Amino acid sequence: MNVMEWEHLPEPDLTGRTVVMTGASDGLGREAALQLAHWGADLVLPVRTRAKGEVVAQRIIRETGRRGAVRLTSLDLADLSAVRTGAEEIERLVGPSGIGLLIHVAGAVTRRREETADGSERMLGVNALAPLLLTETLLPLVRERVVVVASDAHTFGSIDLDDPHFRRGGWSLRAGYGRSKLTTMLWGRDLADRLRAEGSGTAGSGVDLQLVHPGWVLTNLQNATGSARLDRLVTEVTRPIAMSAQRGAASVLFAATQPLPPGSYIGPDGRGALRGRPTFLRRSAAALDRDLAREVTTWARAEVGLSPGLRSAHAQP
Repeated sequence: MNVMEWEHLPEPDLTGRTVVMTGASDGLGREAALQLAHWGADLVLPVRTRAKGEVVAQRIIRETGRRGAVRLTSLDLADLSAVRTGAEEIERLVGPSGIGLLIHVAGAVTRRREETADGSERMLGVNALAPLLLTETLLPLVRERVVVVASDAHTFGSIDLDDPHFRRGGWSLRAGYGRSKLTTMLWGRDLADRLRAEGSGTAGSGVDLQLVHPGWVLTNLQNATGSARLDRLVTEVTRPIAMSAQRGAASVLFAATQPLPPGSYIGPDGRGALRGRPTFLRRSAAALDRDLAREVTTWARAEVGLSPGLRSAHAQP
């Protein structure tokens, strides 16, 4: 298939590769899952809403003709205990062959300050903390690459480890979302560095991590105003600059399948990185700060109940 407008690149062959991907029930995650399955991947899709996941699974089976092309498992990123249980089920499903690609697409936007089951600010918990926990838990099973969807919203995010969850005030949709995505960029940067260091040894892991900004995509994430009428207005006003979910999936697929320097940040090449074909993007100075990345990752690991040490779970003792 050539739906991603990659005329200059060979079509990936993922036959026999297991891909675990969150966020496949809707939007660009669904489109990415469909394309990966057409390229031969065997999908394990952790989903929060089973009924929506079943719809996607049946479409994948119908379009590929492969009954075993997709398996579903339950996972709620707003509940860390559910993430741990989901990780155990994923490990059982993939078996000794492990995971070729681990891809995080799922995300949340809220119109008011909300908390997860664990008391985290919801966007920070779902967009950053839960993916970190799932990644670190599954990392010993990953054979090739981790792909994490972040956002250029990280450029207006700020870190405040004295009040990371806005319990003392200052929350807004912009502030909360920006912080969640900057946190994602920072722990992604830190893990990419750790994996690179391990890979440089004689018994290195060979696993890398890629960060992605999908651009402005018409998905349910933008429907966060609290008013159906205003949501429709936002959709119509932004439609001329927004990409379809299918085109928005291109940067995720590019980051998942192409040979790239470890720790790259991939997104659309158009003005403001709103739309276009995948390319290398610049990230903010804060997102490049290795000391801040280590500090935030140490804090985040403690928040989700992981040991404070920054050694990757993929490293051998």
